[in-house]
Amino acid sequence: MGHWRCIPLIYPLSRPPPGLLHSLLTTMPTESATTAKSAMQPIIPRDPLHHHHHIEEDNLTKRNRAVHEQLQLLRADEAVALADTDGVKKKQKKKQETFWVYTTKEISRYVRYLFKTWSKSLRRVVFGGTLHPAEIAPIFIFASISSFLLMLLLAYCIYARIPSPLFKRWAKKQEEKHAPSMFEAINTVQVNAAKRAMKVKMGEPKLNQNTRIFNLDIAKLCCQLSALMYSHDNNHSLKIMGDISCRKHHHAKAGQLNTDDPLRANLNSLGFGVSTVEHDEATGYEGFAATVEDPGALVAEVFGGDPHDAACAAQKLGYDLGSNEGDSEIARFCTTFGIEYEPVSELNSSSAAYCSMFWDKSANWIILAFKGTGPTDFAEWMTDLDYTMTHGGSWLKGFGRVHGGFADRIFPRDVKELGGRRPYDTIASAIKIVAEDLAKNGPEKVNVFFTGHSLGTAIASLTYARAVSGKNDFGKKAVVRDAYLFATPIICDVPSVHAFNFSMFKDLDKPRTMWRISNRNDLVATGLPEEGDRAIPANPNSLFCFAHLGTEIRLPDKLKTHCFASGNHITQGKLPPHSPSTSFISWTCVKIQSEFDNDTLSAHRQEGLIAGQFQDYAGGKGSDPWLDIPVVGSLLSHGVGSYWESLSKVENGSCKWVDD
Repeated sequence: MGHWRCIPLIYPLSRPPPGLLHSLLTTMPTESATTAKSAMQPIIPRDPLHHHHHIEEDNLTKRNRAVHEQLQLLRADEAVALADTDGVKKKQKKKQETFWVYTTKEISRYVRYLFKTWSKSLRRVVFGGTLHPAEIAPIFIFASISSFLLMLLLAYCIYARIPSPLFKRWAKKQEEKHAPSMFEAINTVQVNAAKRAMKVKMGEPKLNQNTRIFNLDIAKLCCQLSALMYSHDNNHSLKIMGDISCRKHHHAKAGQLNTDDPLRANLNSLGFGVSTVEHDEATGYEGFAATVEDPGALVAEVFGGDPHDAACAAQKLGYDLGSNEGDSEIARFCTTFGIEYEPVSELNSSSAAYCSMFWDKSANWIILAFKGTGPTDFAEWMTDLDYTMTHGGSWLKGFGRVHGGFADRIFPRDVKELGGRRPYDTIASAIKIVAEDLAKNGPEKVNVFFTGHSLGTAIASLTYARAVSGKNDFGKKAVVRDAYLFATPIICDVPSVHAFNFSMFKDLDKPRTMWRISNRNDLVATGLPEEGDRAIPANPNSLFCFAHLGTEIRLPDKLKTHCFASGNHITQGKLPPHSPSTSFISWTCVKIQSEFDNDTLSAHRQEGLIAGQFQDYAGGKGSDPWLDIPVVGSLLSHGVGSYWESLSKVENGSCKWVDD
């Protein structure tokens, strides 16, 4: 969902992307009136990372530029691998479809969903073994609710495709009327507090084994970055991949390309090469080292010819993938707060989902962020509300069944057409590159945090689960810290929860927590079948025996009220008799902690309300009346803007357990 509070389904229509793979050579020499020699000077290429190129750079800047180049190459390789996949081809065709063809296909998709959902529900009731009568009714209730909600979303997605200025005018009007700017609601003081908190070494300060800290400053920055991810323009990347596919199908080799080809033009004048980064040993599964040790290799295979030319073309492609207005908006935000940014992976899809990295070039932390559901992508909404499961133990040790749609984004089963590489491989390699560079600043370890919203949190959860499994995928310099995930759907079964909790419980002196943050009655976070979250073991035959990972933090909807904690995250310390080992015990203290006192937090909230043009309901003691409307409130509560409003009401203190 987007970052708008009142109308979270509204997302501004994508602006036309800049010309495909536009020339980097935008800095033209100034012709001198006093000498003809200056008119013959060669064109100086624009640095893809710094619009103002300095001949002399300090060592930190050079290293940081090389890091960006490496990450761009990794992403370029993935784009080449994705270019010929069925998903991209179908998406390309969809872009060329008429409104009526699109409408017919989406309605057909919805009808198939209805057939699949209701037939599955009936089969489970008839052939599912012994089911308690109380378990039968919820099966049909959920099928009815999900079918109705998808019908509403289908209508909205079709309306967004109306081939007239009508939707554009309406969306623009609603955006101006209802869309406060989240990005104006946070200031440099708050961001710097989050940076300082993320620099702290794991295990410090020493805490009682029955205490966990939810850092409010980090959570707020993560919420901002999760909203910022929606600025990314997927259509731009899709267009580039479409052109790559055409090139591959025409067997265009480097020596045969036209000299005015934008990917070949002035390659020799691009004065930067490809940096090399040493990688650690293979990370525990076949094929990883071979597919990521040479960023840009897949691009070079397409372009062929001279290795230097191919390398430059790969670098250019990686840069152009990020050269769109959406990523420029993200870059502006990051520049304001001194944060580095680079998209990393398209997550094996042609949809809106993708993964990016944020870091501080002079610090020791990385934030891995995953984008959530595209507001007008009906297929992604179907994925969110589907509960088809697949076996996850191949990549997640000890796991049982996991959500098939989510798992396929990060651990696709068939990787032949992806160049033998999974999105997780690209992400792990990217973290290695950045962590090894940041480690040169002096810190022994580089802290890696996770964040995302909606669909993004589901993919982040599976990535996090793999990262803490002990495979050392991120290298020796990186250490996985906490995850701050907003609006997380169900993703797995109960055995998977046990396996995850076991991984999290390995190091008693260095606790880390997956914080699963929920807002009111958010449809995706709280409205899906979650019988597996219960403390009492659920019936394995139940259709609803699915669960979340991590510890839930329920945000307050009013000021001066507690956050609530619940969930199936293992705690440290002794468990009471007859207590399930899958949950935090009630006497575990979960503390909300900020660098600021409550009065300062309140002042920040008021400043943010004014700067972001949010409406303050009853001085924070009330809430938006739209949120109290059944169904409508559940959809609106899912918006990341709504999460920000609730998060801004949180104060220092201890969480109240739902069982208390």
